[in-house]
This record gives sequence, structure tokens and C-alpha cells, in this order.
Amino acid sequence: MVHGDIARKLINVANSLVRHFPGGLGCVSVVTSMGMAGVSGSSVADSASVGSVLIPEMKRKGYSASFAASINASSSVVGIIIPPSSTMIIIAWLANLSVAEMFLAGIIPGVLIGITYLTVTVIISIRRNYPKEERPTFGELIKSILSAFWALLLPLLLIVVIVLGVATATEAAAVAAFYAFLIAVVVYKTLSWKGFLKALKDSVYSTTVVMMIVCTASIFTWVLIQQRIPQLLSDTMLGFGLPDWALLLLMIFIMFLFGMVMDLVPNLFIFIPIFLPMAVEIGIDPIHFCLIMLSTLALGLFTPPVGTTLFVSLHLAKEKMENTLKDLLPYVVSGFAIVLLIAYVPFLTMWIPGLME
Repeated sequence: MVHGDIARKLINVANSLVRHFPGGLGCVSVVTSMGMAGVSGSSVADSASVGSVLIPEMKRKGYSASFAASINASSSVVGIIIPPSSTMIIIAWLANLSVAEMFLAGIIPGVLIGITYLTVTVIISIRRNYPKEERPTFGELIKSILSAFWALLLPLLLIVVIVLGVATATEAAAVAAFYAFLIAVVVYKTLSWKGFLKALKDSVYSTTVVMMIVCTASIFTWVLIQQRIPQLLSDTMLGFGLPDWALLLLMIFIMFLFGMVMDLVPNLFIFIPIFLPMAVEIGIDPIHFCLIMLSTLALGLFTPPVGTTLFVSLHLAKEKMENTLKDLLPYVVSGFAIVLLIAYVPFLTMWIPGLME
């Protein structure tokens, strides 16, 4: 989908929806990332594909490079929260949970984070007097939606076949890959032979990186379990005598700090065996806690010193990290506030999965 230039079609839809807002191109970046979430399921892929188009355009229209990079880096994290998400599949495997329920649980939190970042972007843009574009006509909006219709259909197709039990996550991935190939080659005619080979090569590289991380993290997790570290930490933290809400807040704070210095997947291998049993013991639903964990660790993707979407965005914007800290702060603070809202209002996560029972 990415090498078939689907990102540009989704950008056109987002452009038609929100370009007339204050800071129009910044809003387009956020909404496009929400749309790309259903296509790629990877925050790093989203930040690269969306940022390569929008960051240069934002700089040309008078936005600061640091602001353009900050928006792209932060908004792309919805790519692993709004379903379908490859990271959710890893969590479901590690925690022995239903992929379908994880997908359903991520809908409201993902959209909530996206709307929050959209609001922050509008407020900052008003204060800095960033430009807004001309309001689109109704015909232009419909045209852009119809142009991207087959791309927009993919996430819905994936979620439906998994939730209804028509296919497993692996089978659905194979169907989606074939579907993406067909629409890129036959419908849009945007995927060349060279682009197809590049897509295969990138798939091999990304899969290799993920599996190397998984293998290494699995060994580390095995050592932790053999040394009874999770049980020791659990007994220690529970022994503090903290109320349940304070213990949950402590877990969120620890995960947030680790998310700033370690990549997301290794953190999952560390914290699921340690914190998930503790969360269940204090009465938190496993699906709910895994969404709390995912949303918290996702913040680390765009926070220094090792945020991967941040580094991608800085490279595209040709900007230094220290120059973006001021622009990143509102997104980090608002993102953390949404994590707390998700944590202490379980209804936001559990309502949609509950409808399917």
C-alpha cells in the first residue's frame, strides 16, 4: 500500500476534510495519520510515508521545521493503537488474548488520541497565526473520498473478517496483502515492478528486525522468569500497600520512563509478564490493561532520547532534536493525560468489545 502511493490518496481525503482549520496542513497531518493507521499498522511506516509528503509542504507554507516534525512524530503513534495494528497482535500473542478484542478495544482510545492531537494543533496554530487553506467544495470532498475508497476499505475488511471469525490474524494479513497488491496494480495502477520489489525488500528487512528483537527479548524474558524477577517485583510493589489507583499510576509512570529509553517491542516483553498479573490481581481487565500499556509505551515513540518516529520526522524536516523539545511538550503532556483517562475510565476501552459478547 505504501509503495503504491496510497498515502497520497489518504492525504487528499484528509486535506478535503480539515485543511480549512487553523494550521490546516498540521491538521491534515494528524487526520492522515489516523487514516494511515488502518492501512499500515506501523507508526514508523506512517511517520515516513506521511512526513515525506507533508513536512516539506508545511515548511514551504511557513510552518517551522520543529513544529512540522513534532506533529508528524506525535500523530503517527495512533498507527499502533487504531486497529488493525501489528503491535496489538504481538501483545495478544504475549498475553494470550483475543486479537479481535484487542482491535475493538483500540478504536475509541486511538480516535481519542487523534482528536486530542488535532485540538492541540489547532490551538498552537491559532496562537502562532499559521495559515489555513481554502474550504473545499462538497464535490471536491466526495471526489477525494471516492478516489481513496478502495484504500479506505482495507482496514474495515481486516477488522470485520477477524472479529467475525472468518479468518485468523495471519490469514487476514495474507488476504490484505493480496488485496493491496490488486488495488495498487489493477485499480490505481500506481505500483510498478520496481516498487513491488522494493516493497518485498522492505518487508524482509522490517520482519528481520522485528524477529531479532522478539528472539532477543524472549531470551531476556525467559531469564527474568527463571530468576523469578516478575514475582519478586510484583510482591515488592504490592507490599507497598498502595491503593489500587496509585499502584496503577506507578506502573504507568514506570512504563512511560522505560518507553523513553527503550523501543516498544522489547518493553512489551519486559512489562507484560511483570505488570499484567499485578493488574489482574487488583481487578483490571487484561484487555484494558494491555491498551493502557500500549498507549503509554506509544508515547515513547516520539519522546527523546530514542523515539523512533521522532528521529524519522527530524530527518525528513532536517531539524535538530533540541530545537523540537518546546513543540513536542504539548503533545507529550496531552498524550499522557489521555493515557490517564483511558486508564481510569475503563468504559472507553471495554465498551465496544462488550457489544460483541
